[in-house]
Amino acid sequence: QVLELPFCPDFRLLHCYASRVKQIVYRENIRLHPTLLSLLLQDHEQACIFRKLSIVQLSLTKCSSLSPIISLAKGLKTVELDLGFKMNNFETANRTAFDFLTTADRVSSSFDSLSLRGGASGQVMDSVNNLSRLKVLHLCVGATLPVETLTAISTFPYLRELEIHTSHIQPGNFILSSQGCFPSLHSLNIRGRANSIEKLLQNMRSGNLVALRIDIEPLVYTNNTWGGLFAAIKEKTYDSLLQLTIEHHMDTQDFSLENDTPSSPDTTLHPYVDNLLRTNPNDFLHFEHLHSLSHHRNLRQIVIETTPPILVRDSDLEQIVRWWPNLEHLDLGSVPTFDPRWMPKATLAGLSILSRGLSVLDTLTIPINSAKLTCDAAMKFAGNGNGSLRYMTLTASTPPDKSMAHYLHRLFPSIIEIHGTSGHEEHWDRVQKDFELLKLTE
Repeated sequence: QVLELPFCPDFRLLHCYASRVKQIVYRENIRLHPTLLSLLLQDHEQACIFRKLSIVQLSLTKCSSLSPIISLAKGLKTVELDLGFKMNNFETANRTAFDFLTTADRVSSSFDSLSLRGGASGQVMDSVNNLSRLKVLHLCVGATLPVETLTAISTFPYLRELEIHTSHIQPGNFILSSQGCFPSLHSLNIRGRANSIEKLLQNMRSGNLVALRIDIEPLVYTNNTWGGLFAAIKEKTYDSLLQLTIEHHMDTQDFSLENDTPSSPDTTLHPYVDNLLRTNPNDFLHFEHLHSLSHHRNLRQIVIETTPPILVRDSDLEQIVRWWPNLEHLDLGSVPTFDPRWMPKATLAGLSILSRGLSVLDTLTIPINSAKLTCDAAMKFAGNGNGSLRYMTLTASTPPDKSMAHYLHRLFPSIIEIHGTSGHEEHWDRVQKDFELLKLTE
């Protein structure tokens, strides 16, 4: 799309419309006629046409020509720039981003939220280093994030929310400010090595971290450990943490399939030793690692997404109820269909434990062993269960029995949505319909 230049441009209509715009989201191709752009920019008052604009989301690989005008908005507060990852657009997109950030920082005292995605140049990162007024910063720039920027942003006095990818930075090169490191941080979303994340948490001065999301690089062939990381989480978030998300995925192709049988607690000391002979068991996340957070009584949300899935037994669910009684969202991951290596250990009795013990639970995702469920077995569980749960996802290696709806209705009578394992959709759709019929007959 090309905006053609009229013979005698009349900007009155443009000013009338632009003065009402509060948000711009543009990711389509557009080119502004260079003469029109020049006419708009030659008069500073004429150029400041977006008088109420506060939020901007731009793909700089497609609409960089609009940036000089948009960046002059004096009320600009939130900026999201997509730089792209293709090298053929790298120079243009980054030059535009640098000009945009330096201009916005100069003209808008409200500019306090920035999100960058794509490959960033050193010049763009240098400009980020100077944005000390920021309260929100999302840097999804991969390996183009330099250590110097990490050091600089760690001193930002007002930074409350941070998303950052640090997988390419060796723990030894993880340089943080020795004084005032992240003093105001409330929310941290970080991808990287376990030891690097541990180091950041240890140096963090803020005692008000409410939300922590960590995406950990595989521990295989490294000296990284889970113990040190959880010790740092315990120390730095004891009084404040409300939301915890942990992601850790390993390549399942490396796992042994020879003589695969579901491991039994009666025959093995470790749940994965029998099945994953080629892998160091210490590389996996185990429920025992969560024991260090047993006194985090304020936790409202726990999400554990790992491959292989974390192994949780009914006895572990009893501890969850005892340690974190105020949970509103619990996600213990899911199991792939038709793979005997990931046989869940939690049983339907474990769901009864959660029903009785988590009175404000709203959303639940859990792998479950639903074998041996019959209508008679379902009716043995006491009714009048958890009335708060509305959304449930159960994953199992076998499709649900027709008694599942009766069982769930007795434990969680207020459920709105029920989802199950991929590959068993028809069976779980039937459970949902049967559940709705039971609610109608109450």
